[in-house]
Amino acid sequence: MAKYEKLKKNLNYLFINTASDSVFGSEKWARVGKSTEWTDTMNAKTKTYEYIEDSGPTDVIESYQPSTSMPLTAYVGDPVYEYVFDLYHRQEIAGNSVTRALRVFQNKTADGAYKAQVTDCSTVIENFNFSTGVITFAIKQGGTPISGTASVTESMDESGNKIWTPVFAAE
Repeated sequence: MAKYEKLKKNLNYLFINTASDSVFGSEKWARVGKSTEWTDTMNAKTKTYEYIEDSGPTDVIESYQPSTSMPLTAYVGDPVYEYVFDLYHRQEIAGNSVTRALRVFQNKTADGAYKAQVTDCSTVIENFNFSTGVITFAIKQGGTPISGTASVTESMDESGNKIWTPVFAAE
């Protein structure tokens, strides 16, 4: 029997594309790392059926529309903060707030690659608390996710900040 491995927050990665007008495969990924919370809310859409053969109702899941609310500690110069602040500052709406998210999970495939998923998403600014230095934004999935695998390498920039670089491969 395989030994269980506890989930570790630092071995799961949430990236957002901070480039404007990028085509699939040419994203400029930045890791959302300065947040203290990452909970994917699945937002299941269900339909209830009252089958005549059953005494109670039956719910059937029709789709999911995951979202996550991210309280991000503001660090000027952090690519994610700069991207989110720009949306906040310009109060972007509709297509100007659409980007992609890449989730890389600690879970591995049979060949040892890390499971990953790319989704189109809207970035919604929820609030900015200047007293605490926390800007909270939501990532709301739009459309069909693309499943695959990814690798992530870690390096340092010229200022000594950690940089994570993902490489995604669709299934």
